[in-house]
Amino acid sequence: MPVRMTGMISGMDTESLIKGMVDAQRLKNKRVEDKQTLLGWKQDRWKELNTKLYKLYTADLNKMRLKSSYMTKKVSSTNEDLVTVNSKVNAPVGSHELTIDALARSQYVTSGVIKVGTGDTATEAKASTKLTELGVDAGTLINLTSNGKTATLEVTDKTTITDFVNFAKGAGYSANFDETYGRLFISAKSSGTKSAFQITATTSTATAPKNELLNITGYSYLTAEDKKKVDAAIATLAATEVNEDKESEAAKVAKVAIDTLKVFAEKEAKRIIASNVDEEIRAEVAPGAQKAEEDRIKQLVLEEYLEKNETTEDKLTDEQKAEITKLQDERIAASADRIKYAVKDAVDIAIAEEKAKEAPNRYTLAEEANQMAISDAMDQAGTVAATYQANSKTAQTDVSSVLKGIGLDALKADGSIDVDKVGKDEMGNPIIVSTVVAAEDSKITYNGVEYSNSSNVININGLELTLNGVSNGEKIHLNVSNNSQGVYDTVKKFISSYNDILKEMNDLYYADSAKGYNPLSDDEKAAMTDKQIEKWEDKIKDSILRRDSTLGSLLDAMKSVMQSSVEVDGSNYSLSSFGIMTSKSYSEKGLLHIYGNEDDPEFASMEDKLMKALEEDPDTVMEVMSQVSQKLYDTMHEKMKSIPNIRSAFTFYNDKEMANQHTEYAKKIAKLEKKVIEMENKYYKQFAAMESAMAKMQSQSNALAGMLGLSSK
Repeated sequence: MPVRMTGMISGMDTESLIKGMVDAQRLKNKRVEDKQTLLGWKQDRWKELNTKLYKLYTADLNKMRLKSSYMTKKVSSTNEDLVTVNSKVNAPVGSHELTIDALARSQYVTSGVIKVGTGDTATEAKASTKLTELGVDAGTLINLTSNGKTATLEVTDKTTITDFVNFAKGAGYSANFDETYGRLFISAKSSGTKSAFQITATTSTATAPKNELLNITGYSYLTAEDKKKVDAAIATLAATEVNEDKESEAAKVAKVAIDTLKVFAEKEAKRIIASNVDEEIRAEVAPGAQKAEEDRIKQLVLEEYLEKNETTEDKLTDEQKAEITKLQDERIAASADRIKYAVKDAVDIAIAEEKAKEAPNRYTLAEEANQMAISDAMDQAGTVAATYQANSKTAQTDVSSVLKGIGLDALKADGSIDVDKVGKDEMGNPIIVSTVVAAEDSKITYNGVEYSNSSNVININGLELTLNGVSNGEKIHLNVSNNSQGVYDTVKKFISSYNDILKEMNDLYYADSAKGYNPLSDDEKAAMTDKQIEKWEDKIKDSILRRDSTLGSLLDAMKSVMQSSVEVDGSNYSLSSFGIMTSKSYSEKGLLHIYGNEDDPEFASMEDKLMKALEEDPDTVMEVMSQVSQKLYDTMHEKMKSIPNIRSAFTFYNDKEMANQHTEYAKKIAKLEKKVIEMENKYYKQFAAMESAMAKMQSQSNALAGMLGLSSK
């Protein structure tokens, strides 16, 4: 805002004069600003109310309109320590008999103590110990099988105990190696006999050619997407029978797979050729790049030394030169990483520049010179692929006895130890090294019929049974009955939620008038305390929705629905049929009460018609409550439908219209404010002109007076 020096000649308080002249315009501005402020408060109050109404619609009504909300049952057990019972809506009312014969459990395998070597020289295994150190040869396949699905780990000369644990975890088992006790712990994540797992070890003549295929195709350098393609091609060969007839379907499928592998073999051969060129360029560029970086560091050290010692290079003594050489060597040693990265950058740039050259360049020339090697790699891929396809059809050789090296025994499909595949002692007896806890299903007898399940949580006949122990022949009696109290509490909670929102809506709609209260100006706020300002504004905000037509329409619609009647089996019912009624006091304006509700002192002594109806005719109560709730749900849904440019979806008030109106007020305020500034500028210019004229007149008067004074001498 510009600083104006006014009234210097006239002595007039032009600031006050101009302020008074534009105050009338500022008053017009404030009226519009007040409208915008009131609209903002109205929007805020509607937003708060809309959130509560929407909660009633989505949480309370959405539940109350569903018949399943009234079909609750309660169940009791004569032995809750052994079984926890929950009932569903379809649980049959009456008494039920139960015995718990067995609990479900998972299969657990604990290995023997794993050691490297034998006898007195044996040492404890570590998580990093390689399986080949434990007598498991490279190329061995360790198989974990459960429910018909097999996961296989191919042992290499680098496979460790940790790798085996991670493999088991990845296959869906719980696994751990405890170095303190030197044992493996493996278990199924779920209980029951279906989760029992088998452990075997095999070898296959297909393993070597498969590994060679992975090497020829450069598998470790491939992207995840390309690895999937190679895996799919290898899987196809394993699944496709060898057929000498090239026109057969099997031969065609195999050819596609082999051709895919040849493509990747070609790419890998070219990658190797390009890598060789990279190394040649690196050998040429790296020494010079390293020397250049070291020379740069030496020069930097020299310049720093000369500056620090305020001397020049030609004046250096032999002692100083030796000191500089030492400092340079130290700086170069400390900058080893930076030098390495500088060399790498130089090599990368040289490689990129060579590749960017138009053919022929060193890369294209190298490929041309090595076409025979590329062709040989593709032929080799085809030959090895055919070998893999043939060998994958031969049976694997069982070598499960090697599992004892990692403290495990071969397990059958049912999870039991396969004594025919474990090691034998000198007498031919099986050497068992691991401990196995077999998987087991839970078993119960319910109403005289036996049932089994993989879990200890059994759902049967509308009951959810959580088994905690075996009953040892004891008969547990379960009693299922209608949960009248539960339904009563549900209705009671809904009526309370409805009353809360209705009371707030009544308070807003029938609020006392705030006539004479307008938003405060800055000057008015300056003359008041914070508490006085808050009290003033709350008075306005509390009445902001007084007699609001949208709110009034919604109030009437909700009250009308809750007092309406519905038809059930040819008879008309309303909420009042079950003692859910309004008070005789007009001041409550439609709030509902449950007669006989002990939490409502005024109505607690009256007949509890709702509980009586729930006990004698629960189906009718369910029908009436669900129908009335559905009607209120539909009414509220209709009231918050989207109206283009007026109202958003799921909104009970005209939010879009208010937002547009708020924007229009902002535009109008900006225009009016501009008008005030223009008026002020105009008046300041006029007063400035007056001051200028008066200054000129004063100057002329002074000159004339001076002349008259001079002539009088």
